Amino acid sequence: GSVKGELVERSEEYMPAGVHFVGAHPIAGKEKTGAAAGSEDLFSGRRCILTPTSRTNAEALERMQCLWQAAGAVVLTMDPHLHDKILGAVSHLPHAAAFALMNALIDIRSEVPALDLAGHSGGGLRDTTRIAASSPEMWRDIFLWNRENVVAWIRAYERSLGELRQLIQTGDA
Repeated sequence: GSVKGELVERSEEYMPAGVHFVGAHPIAGKEKTGAAAGSEDLFSGRRCILTPTSRTNAEALERMQCLWQAAGAVVLTMDPHLHDKILGAVSHLPHAAAFALMNALIDIRSEVPALDLAGHSGGGLRDTTRIAASSPEMWRDIFLWNRENVVAWIRAYERSLGELRQLIQTGDA
């Protein structure tokens, strides 16, 4: 899945003797979920991040690298907590922004019901909000498991959006 830090720590803590855990995150998601959204080449050329720790069994790690490479993935390794920071910025924040944008458009439409927002949108809105069609249950869990990073990156985004708002408001080209 999309969050590794605490998950890897807990998994390693509770694994019985002789059972090895290797965290893995294939970066091949779509806004659709379930087996029907899969394809034969889903992982081909896509990154798969393995998140070993000092407790990770070297042989298990090597087997997982081979498994993901056999599926066509480009395998990288990364500390699980670093993974959560990075994915919080490049995956979780864009999802949060898309969900918030859709909620804002719902609010705008409710303020002026006669506005036909969807009928006047072009590809930009579709491209920006496509990921808002993702599974709300899955994203609830991702946001809760990675809340510290997601909240930090939302704050950074709010600062940037505030600066942009100020520039537009003052007519600063």
